[in-house]
Amino acid sequence: MPPSPSPSSPSPPWTGTAALLLLLLAVPLPETRWGAHGPRVAGALRVQEQFATPNRTNNFAVDRVSGRVYLATVNTVYQLNGTLAAEVELNTGPVEDNLLCHAPQLPQAPCEHPKTPTDNHNKLLVLDPGQGVAVVCGSVYQGFCELRRMDDISRVAVEFPPRGEKTVFPSMLNVAANHPNASTVGLVFRSHGGRTRLLVGSTYTGAGTPFFPRNHSKEDLRFENTPEIAIRSLDVRDLSRLFTYDINPSEDNVFKIKQEVKTKNKLNFVHAFARDAYSYIAINNDAKTGHKESQPNSILARICLDADGPKRSNSGSESRKLTESYIQMPLQCGPSGNIYNRLLSVFPADVYDHDARRPYLFGVFSRSDKKSALCAFRFADIEEEIRQGRRNCSNSPSSDVQVLDSVIQGSGAACIQKGNLVVSSKKLLYDDPKVS
Repeated sequence: MPPSPSPSSPSPPWTGTAALLLLLLAVPLPETRWGAHGPRVAGALRVQEQFATPNRTNNFAVDRVSGRVYLATVNTVYQLNGTLAAEVELNTGPVEDNLLCHAPQLPQAPCEHPKTPTDNHNKLLVLDPGQGVAVVCGSVYQGFCELRRMDDISRVAVEFPPRGEKTVFPSMLNVAANHPNASTVGLVFRSHGGRTRLLVGSTYTGAGTPFFPRNHSKEDLRFENTPEIAIRSLDVRDLSRLFTYDINPSEDNVFKIKQEVKTKNKLNFVHAFARDAYSYIAINNDAKTGHKESQPNSILARICLDADGPKRSNSGSESRKLTESYIQMPLQCGPSGNIYNRLLSVFPADVYDHDARRPYLFGVFSRSDKKSALCAFRFADIEEEIRQGRRNCSNSPSSDVQVLDSVIQGSGAACIQKGNLVVSSKKLLYDDPKVS
């Protein structure tokens, strides 16, 4: 068992059926006693403030500068101050919608299917303090996103698509999952070139999935071309490229599973977070649910965030393609034969062991008997597994670390042993010259 997280580390999010947000205050006890496996007593928690609404909580985010809390529920987004007092309330639904209709923001896209009042489940709520905007994406209108002002969530920060804009594509509008039970995760980051980008992981909900209407329609408005993972433009100064895949050719910035193997890779996204120059995405592969309970279904994927890097060439420069930097490994919680094989929540945090700062990844897992467990993984171990997988030409069937060459559409991650890479010491993220 690892040491306890530092008191300064943020607490993992609390979720429930109803929208009840609690502000917890850590109360240190007079003395902290350390045992062989960490502190025996660290403190206690008590409720300081609370905010309740009648609707189900979907997401929340906190602005570290202002202390504001943004709470997204079904059909409503709230802006709260640092003591959880309501400042602004934004109604986002119900709206007139139909899963088989294009988003109404798409010019000249009439829909012949009847529309009915549809609840708007918030799928993504992320903050971009650098531009002063909150990215708010719902399940209606094919997963349409809005950019709203962080100082007043009820006000649109950027009109998108711009009024009168004719060059609008469905891929710019279909960002989040368009079904209440389908997952979406995301994070905002800036590339080395200074451009703001949005990484999104979204469950595929089109034809052949449980999410698609069972009316034998051939229309698939979650679109075959909508990728499971994508890096999108989020630069408000360039509205013509907003939410596009932000690299030309755009296929370099998408991770799309081939149609013929989508049923074997039913991805349910849990959380996305950044660490160093990488993004990590925690995933469950629901295609394995109910089969071989001893096998882990939980996955931790890693991709390069710096999509501005130079393309791979004979000199061994790092590739810009998202698919070529993608690599994944299983997250196993529990010993063989007693594995908790579904990830419920994951949270990175630094812990302190006798004044030594060590990064960990904490995960809450469950299994079919409804029992759950908390497991902690050292990032040093995770990084070493990935390095070793690269060295071992990780698309081999015998490797636990995979790059999914046979699954993704387009070129996948190249094995280290396939080329004689020469990397200057200035470009190394680790001391290992074989790390791509």
